[in-house]
Amino acid sequence: MPTNTIAVKFPLEINEETGSFIVYSQSELQSVVEQNIKMVLLTNPGEKIFNNDFGVGLKRYLFLTPNEIINGVAGDERFPPLRQFIRKQLERYISYITVEEINISTSQSLMNVKFKYYLNNSPTATEFDLTIRDVSL
Repeated sequence: MPTNTIAVKFPLEINEETGSFIVYSQSELQSVVEQNIKMVLLTNPGEKIFNNDFGVGLKRYLFLTPNEIINGVAGDERFPPLRQFIRKQLERYISYITVEEINISTSQSLMNVKFKYYLNNSPTATEFDLTIRDVSL
């Protein structure tokens, strides 16, 4: 790997020329941050080995009512209020970013999560926008 490599790209792919995994370089820092945010949002709690607390599991929220998404599911700690849960996970696992207001919208089997974030010590905001859908229909 080159010395300016900062992360492996996911999904994993082999570079045909070198035989090693395709990687992100320092100049692709924004792409690494986006990849890390997606990992936190899409990983189900308990899915990451040796860290049962990691992940939001957005797809688990797809068929909850808007009220349950906003306020959490009463009596079920697996479904805390989604905005607060996302913020807590990002603060814990991607502490080098600062997240502004998180906007969540849903319709039928779609969910959109959108927010602006700053790399710490950077005055420039970047918008994150992720739409997920239930593909099992």
